[in-house]
Amino acid sequence: MTQAMNPRTRVTPQLTLETMAPLDRLARETEHFDKHYDQEAAQGIAPLNDFDRLRYTAPPATTIYPREFFYHLLTPLAGKDILEIAAGNGIDASICAHNGANVHAYDLSEKSIDLVRRRARVNAVDQHVHTQVTGNFNDAFPGKTFDAILGYAALHHLPDLAELSQQVYTRLKPGGVAVFAEPVVNSKALDRLRRLIPYAIHEMTDDEQPMNDRAITDFARPFDRIVRRDFQLTSRLWPVFPSNWPLAVALHKLDSGLLKLPFMRRFATVVVLGLYRKG
Repeated sequence: MTQAMNPRTRVTPQLTLETMAPLDRLARETEHFDKHYDQEAAQGIAPLNDFDRLRYTAPPATTIYPREFFYHLLTPLAGKDILEIAAGNGIDASICAHNGANVHAYDLSEKSIDLVRRRARVNAVDQHVHTQVTGNFNDAFPGKTFDAILGYAALHHLPDLAELSQQVYTRLKPGGVAVFAEPVVNSKALDRLRRLIPYAIHEMTDDEQPMNDRAITDFARPFDRIVRRDFQLTSRLWPVFPSNWPLAVALHKLDSGLLKLPFMRRFATVVVLGLYRKG
C-alpha cells in the first residue's frame, strides 16, 4: 500500500546507483591520474627538443603518424585561442603555445595541471598557457569561445559524449575546428586483445571505453564537416620496442599502405578526427 505524502514534507534527493556511478568513476579516474602524473613529474621535465618543435609545426596531410596528422588539422595555430580537454602531461599545451596559440587547458587531476604549468615554464610559454582544475567541460573557462578545441586520447574517458559533442560545437567560434585523437575498436577480436598490448596513444584506466564507428558518427552529428583518418595496425606493437626508431618508421609505413584498403580500416586502433563548424 502506498502512503500519502504530507505536502509539507521536504524530500531530500537520494543517491541512486545511476547517480553514484559517474561520481565513483570520476573519483577513480582522478585517483589514477593524480598518481600517474605525480610519478611522471618526479622523473623531471625536459624542454621540447628541436625535432619535436619542427615536427609538429606544420606537418603535411600525407603524414603516416597520428600525432602529426592531429597537428596538421590544427595548424596554423598562431594567434588562435584554443581549449584543451584533459590536458594530461602538458606536452600538447606547450607545443600549441610554442606555435603561437593562446592555450586554455583543463584536467580533473590537480597533478596533471601542476605538470602542465611546470612544463609551460620549462618551455618559456607559461604566459600563453592558462589552466584550470575541473572535470566538467562547461565549467572550464566559462563564457569563452575558441578557434579550436582539442583532446588527445580524452573522449574515451568521458561520459555522455552526445551531450559533450553539442557543447563542443557551441563553444567553437564560427569557422572553428575540434580535433581529437582516440583509441578505436571496431573488431571484437581486437577488443579482447587491446589490453594485452598497450596503446601508444594514451594511459589506460579501468573505466575507459574506446570509441567505435557508431560512437564517432554520433559524436560528429552536430558538426558541419568531418575529416577522419585511421592509424595503427602493426605499429601498435612499436611500444614493445620503444627505442627502435627504424622499426617504428617501417611499421607506420606498412600501416599506411594497408589502411588504403577499405576492409582493413576496421582493424585500425587509432582514429584522428577534425570536426568543423561553418564560418
